[in-house]
Amino acid sequence: MTKYFLTASVLAFIVATSSAGFAASLEQGKKDFTTYCAPCHGVSGRGDGPVAPELMKKPIDLTAFTRKEGGVFPADKVKKLVDGRTMPRAHGTPQMPIWGQWFSYQATAGGLLQEDRKAIKKQVNERLDSLVIYIKSIQK
Repeated sequence: MTKYFLTASVLAFIVATSSAGFAASLEQGKKDFTTYCAPCHGVSGRGDGPVAPELMKKPIDLTAFTRKEGGVFPADKVKKLVDGRTMPRAHGTPQMPIWGQWFSYQATAGGLLQEDRKAIKKQVNERLDSLVIYIKSIQK
């Protein structure tokens, strides 16, 4: 009985945290950036994270998108780069993970939960949008 209760409690926690609202926001974007991007790109986003010296290619400066695009932030392009699932060979290497795939994995608690595909897609898009919002906020 105790084992069953513990298992049920763990699953309830996973469901609660995996399906918690990830409405696109600057706050969520900063949190995800700090966790997933800053190790390589640095807290400033300039490609100077603590892992950067170990990489074969220096991470790009994420603060320069607007400048390089003539003053217009390329939100769709940035989202595709971060997502990585539709960018051939852009991600999925030791240099740059496919974050869209990772967020999908997290949304289903590693495949343990069978959730509505639309809800998973929505949650992943909101997390990607949050990262884009945050990256836009650090443009120089």
